[in-house]
Amino acid sequence: MAGDTTIDYDENSHKAVAEYELRRYNSIVEQHGDQLEEIIEALGPHPLPLWDMFSDPVSLNLMPNENTSLVQLVQCDNKIVNKVVLALSSLCSEMSQLVNEARTDLYPVVVLYGSGVKDDGEATGDSQTSLAHILPTLHHITCFVKRVQKVVQNLMYQMASLYPADRKSHGLLDVSGVHFQAVYEHLGSLFGTLITLDEVVLGNSFLHEHWGAYRRLVRSAGSDEQRFGYDRASLAPLEKMLNDIDSLVMQGSMFMSLLRHPYDRDEVLVTRNGVLREEILNVILGWCAQLEQSGGEGWWCDFQPQVVGVTGLIIFHHSIFNCQDKRVAKALVSIYKKIPCITLTASVVWLGERYIATVAPPLNQLFDRKTQDMLLAHRTNHLAQKVQTVAKEAQLVNLQVCGWAVNLDAASKKHSSQMKNQDLSQRASLLLQGMILAHTVKYSIETILNLHTTLGRPMGKACALSVCCLIESLKAIENTYNHHKTLLAESLPHVIQYLTCQVLTIVTAAKARVSTTRLDGRRLDIFMALSLVEQMLAGSGTMERRLVMRIAFALANQAKALREEDISTLLILLRRLDLACEVQTRVKDATNCSLLYHHRVILPTYFENFIQSADHVHHIHFMMAAIQDCSVPLVKCIHHSEPNYLLKQFKDEVYKHFKETVLDRLCQAVETELRLSTHTHLQLDNRNPYHKPLKDISPVLHMQPITLLSCVISVKDYVEQYLERTFYALTVVAPHDWRTYEEMRNLAASKYNLFTVPSHLPSHTLEQGVDVLEIMRNIHIFVQHYLYNLNQQFFVEAASNNKHVNTVTIKHIANSIRTHGAGIINTTVNFTYQFLRKKFHVFSQFLYDEHIKSRLLKDLQHWREVKVNQEHFPYDRAEKFNKGIRKLGLTPDGFSYLDQFRGLITHIGNAMGYVRLVRSGGLHCSSNAARFIPDLQDVISFSQLCEDCEVSPETYKAAENLDAVINNLTRNFHQDADYFKLLVDVFAPALRDNKNSHLRNFYLIIPPLTINFVEHSVAAKDNLNKKNKAGAAFTDDGLAMGIAYLLKVLDQNAAFDSLHWWSGVRRRYISEREKVEKQKQSGSGVDDKLQQTLSLTLSRLQQYQQEFELLYLSISSACVFFRGDWASSLSSDASSSDTQSVTSASSNKEKSSEKALENNGQ
Repeated sequence: MAGDTTIDYDENSHKAVAEYELRRYNSIVEQHGDQLEEIIEALGPHPLPLWDMFSDPVSLNLMPNENTSLVQLVQCDNKIVNKVVLALSSLCSEMSQLVNEARTDLYPVVVLYGSGVKDDGEATGDSQTSLAHILPTLHHITCFVKRVQKVVQNLMYQMASLYPADRKSHGLLDVSGVHFQAVYEHLGSLFGTLITLDEVVLGNSFLHEHWGAYRRLVRSAGSDEQRFGYDRASLAPLEKMLNDIDSLVMQGSMFMSLLRHPYDRDEVLVTRNGVLREEILNVILGWCAQLEQSGGEGWWCDFQPQVVGVTGLIIFHHSIFNCQDKRVAKALVSIYKKIPCITLTASVVWLGERYIATVAPPLNQLFDRKTQDMLLAHRTNHLAQKVQTVAKEAQLVNLQVCGWAVNLDAASKKHSSQMKNQDLSQRASLLLQGMILAHTVKYSIETILNLHTTLGRPMGKACALSVCCLIESLKAIENTYNHHKTLLAESLPHVIQYLTCQVLTIVTAAKARVSTTRLDGRRLDIFMALSLVEQMLAGSGTMERRLVMRIAFALANQAKALREEDISTLLILLRRLDLACEVQTRVKDATNCSLLYHHRVILPTYFENFIQSADHVHHIHFMMAAIQDCSVPLVKCIHHSEPNYLLKQFKDEVYKHFKETVLDRLCQAVETELRLSTHTHLQLDNRNPYHKPLKDISPVLHMQPITLLSCVISVKDYVEQYLERTFYALTVVAPHDWRTYEEMRNLAASKYNLFTVPSHLPSHTLEQGVDVLEIMRNIHIFVQHYLYNLNQQFFVEAASNNKHVNTVTIKHIANSIRTHGAGIINTTVNFTYQFLRKKFHVFSQFLYDEHIKSRLLKDLQHWREVKVNQEHFPYDRAEKFNKGIRKLGLTPDGFSYLDQFRGLITHIGNAMGYVRLVRSGGLHCSSNAARFIPDLQDVISFSQLCEDCEVSPETYKAAENLDAVINNLTRNFHQDADYFKLLVDVFAPALRDNKNSHLRNFYLIIPPLTINFVEHSVAAKDNLNKKNKAGAAFTDDGLAMGIAYLLKVLDQNAAFDSLHWWSGVRRRYISEREKVEKQKQSGSGVDDKLQQTLSLTLSRLQQYQQEFELLYLSISSACVFFRGDWASSLSSDASSSDTQSVTSASSNKEKSSEKALENNGQ
């Protein structure tokens, strides 16, 4: 530019640009909202699979966190207060860590030890191996107990220093009116941990059995150094560790060891401290009063561990100070009646009165036999009452959960910036209400399941289903919390701040009251404690801050610094604050259903009811989430050599039940419904929905995929795959029913939205006929029961029990080849070869027989003598052979040996005819498949065209596949394999060998064989006109095919032609007919009966002559198939010698036969 130009924008320009950008942003937001609505609609009415904390890529940790130590937190102007609060807070923090360590690392390993044992029992050495795997954990427990002993000893020294035995001396700090409730609660939790470990170890029979076997193995190893390679000295450390474990852990004396531990030393005497004894007793009584008042109301959600803790503290107080108080026993009985079932962990139920009698026998007088029986009867009655009301309870809990979820969802609509104090209070109440409800439901589940096991009571089906409903409601609560996790993340800081503000208001008022009076030493300590509370409230609500705050409140609660109404309000607020800060972990603990592994026998009942009722099908996601909880302790199981063995075994067990009771039954129900709907035209049962309600299984099919222990199961995909396999398999077995299965496939898509992959099997037609595979596998039966027609190329069934007979034609074979592929042609030839091998063996044995061989030799000798004077083989000689062989014997059916030999050759001919039929069917199938190709001689390469056009790799691959298919069709169409030549060449060398010289005279048996066949054929055709059509037949060209094949194999065509048999037969019948005609003409008008007889004789001669001519034409046509150097001579001899004497009718029949052959492609 030539010069600088200054451009001024006024305010209107800026506003226009801002408005444009604002409108553009609004359109983007609206478009995004529309897309979200489309996604929600696409997801359907059913909820998505439950959230899984282990598979969530992003997780929110809502626990307050602060990287500050207790030393940095506890800072006030009074050093003595600092020391006391810091010491007690540190000990409480360490006791909490020990309790969490036992729950996460020790409980699951010991509880699950021995699980997963196979049905056939353990192999030799498995028990010792399993115990060796768990030995580090047992040693860990030993070290854990020793650490607990030191922590408890340290705590008792601290408390004895705060509460000196001499009431006049106030020790470091005046705590005469102070009750450290929080400290004793942590101590009771630690006692409950040891009690739980004792109960778990004593109740595990596998652990004790394996422990004994392992100890014996170690002793054997020490005494047999040569075998094991260890001496006693090297095994001494192991023996020492095993002794420690045995005396401390395996005897179940972990809590007892705490009671026997010395707590007195020179400076501090704990057991003789009466002030401390009274203080602990007051705490116990106050704790019991709290449990009695709020055990079932909800604020004390973890009341079961507190009952165990207060019992342990009572036993500890009795053992240390050797004192008893009936008030304590009365309070415990009241608590045990109010809380009849106390579950320590998993399925381990704790009976407090029995445990006290075992650990502290002197206290047993407070719990006499009558009291124990009363508590046992109370538990039994409580269980019976629970069983009766559990169904109503499940319904009520379901309504409560739904109402709570709706209220929570409604409360989440309001943004946190617009909330008031009332809204914050409502959110806090809703968040805590869910936890209270979850703890209540879980206690009901544990009570019903564990009391049935403990008391040995069988559980009914209705009760089991109601328990499953409670489990579903429990996991629904967890799912609601997870669904509103963003609400928690947004609201919890405000809720915690709101509760903190309320506590701070009370503290500020109390601090003001203390500061207005004269500040002596005691009030100064109270003022410092309240200041410390204010410091703790100034930060995030971490566990350390809340712990320090409770201990500081205990120090401040003296000299009426806090009013009674303030104390009760503070207890509720602090409890709410604890629950709000720990809502994530407490919800997880309250909704944990890992005990389901120990009561997994109810799962088959649940699955059966699920598929039968099909109500609220999406609730199964909640049950699967409960099953998922079992994986956490199962993964920690280490007594098996294979990692995660228990988890895999449990997964397989649950999937087996789910598959058998749900998936398989659902598949059967869908298949049955499809079949009934497809075959409505048949006479079926009444399916009127007004008379018999139909169960709708669509919701089960279309529910979201189920997550089973990290395995995703899609019910819809499973049913689709089942239908695919079923349709495919049944179409293969019965290809003629392909249309039925296609209808079922389409009906499944339209009715159930189930889309199956087509089977891609070639479908059968209505003219399918007998399957070629069945014929091939049973060719020995086929050749016996079917008759062959040479000219029309078909087989017809010889006899049938039905009103129709089966036929096998070229179309039938072509359809079968289209179904099974062209490979069955070669397989058919192979089966035919095996069949012919067996038949040639029988053929050779017949001709080797002395009676047959001698007669053939006589005929040969006679023919050599007469053939100089006679042109053809004597008909009388052949007829004599046919009749004479009957003298050798007949079968029970009346068949002679020659009849059976004729049947043998017919079977061979039928087999050859079947090979010809299969070859023709293959050509027919190839021609039908290739009819869409324009020019078989010049086939275009599609891959080359695609390569020139530079298409995608997928298209090029498809073009290559198309070229391969077309090339295969072209090759099959032009392929001309002469299977007859193969079957001739494979047998000819062996049968023409000198070893089989008895076969050289086979051609001489053909004349009597033809006479036998003609007689059989005439009788068969006559039976067609009879009522009893047994043995009736109109065609049987198998003999002609067999003779032609055998003549070629034995190379006897020339020898048979030298007999001029057909010419002799024609001349004989011509001469016989002429004699009868002359006799008829000479005797005309003389005798009518004689004329009738002569007419019948003439008709019979014509019939026999016609049958011989048909046989001659069939054999001549069959010989054409076996081409060779002899073909030309055969045709010239036949035309010069035989055709001269053939009548005009025979000539016309021969021409029509040749025309029929041409039409059939030969």
